[in-house]
Amino acid sequence: MRGTVRPQRERIYLVPRSAGLVLALVVLLIFALGYVLPGSRGLTQILGITLVVAAVVALIQTNENLRGVEIAGCRCVPVAAGEDAVLELVVRNVSDRERVGLRVREGVRWMAAWRKRSDASAWVPVLEAGETLTVRLGIPTGVRGRYEVPPLWVGSVMPMGLCFAWKIFPDCGEYFVYPAPRGVPLDSGRAWGKQAGVVLDQGGEDVSGHRAYAAGDLLTRMDWRVFARTGKLVVRTLEESGGGEVALRWADTHFLPDSETRLQQLSFWMAQCQHEGRAFTLVLDGARGELNSNTVAACHEALATFGERA
Repeated sequence: MRGTVRPQRERIYLVPRSAGLVLALVVLLIFALGYVLPGSRGLTQILGITLVVAAVVALIQTNENLRGVEIAGCRCVPVAAGEDAVLELVVRNVSDRERVGLRVREGVRWMAAWRKRSDASAWVPVLEAGETLTVRLGIPTGVRGRYEVPPLWVGSVMPMGLCFAWKIFPDCGEYFVYPAPRGVPLDSGRAWGKQAGVVLDQGGEDVSGHRAYAAGDLLTRMDWRVFARTGKLVVRTLEESGGGEVALRWADTHFLPDSETRLQQLSFWMAQCQHEGRAFTLVLDGARGELNSNTVAACHEALATFGERA
């Protein structure tokens, strides 16, 4: 997934932190002391006004520290359900001064989400004027599907930590979560059809031997002549061919109870083929485009969105 964040009017939000609230309380106490002790009113007023000016300056500096900082792009490769989706974010400083102490994180929408928020964030200590950096941010995932990237925040408490300033970047794109690889493996020997009807597209049907029938084998692989002669159910095994592609077909997962389990099985077979360096073709009902070992990301997206209405 690649996304380009739409440019929008620069808007910065500020809220006081605990240090800022403590400073406000101290200022109030100083002015109260001057009211109670008239003889020290001049000194307390000077001290109180000085602290107020310092707080306002810190507020302005924290606000200015985010000026010109933007998220210019977002990319995320498909990820298995249950794993963290890693967003690759392009952070850019278009201002003419460096920005310090920036943190990129998932946005907070309400108090319940704040309490349950993830602590995952990306820290940018210094972003020079005109500099562009790529940072990574992890987002927990649940079930498979196509998801919108949540609104992202770029925030800072610099330079004095009295307040927290942040900018919101919505519409950063989408990412895909494919089914977690689970299921029974393909036969790692010469018979690539032991658990289901997985065939070699270009490797031919050269029979290398027989083995006992197992649940899930295609009936077309049964050797009925051996059955008629011995009464034993056996399956013809195929000669392994170096140039053939393994066809991972939706129809070959019929032995599983539901569609989600079937998708997990296909995801498992894909992972096994990748691990063993085997070329494969993914055959899904209604899938568009080429789905094979050369387009793994497209295969994962197809599994993530299987059954989704166009």
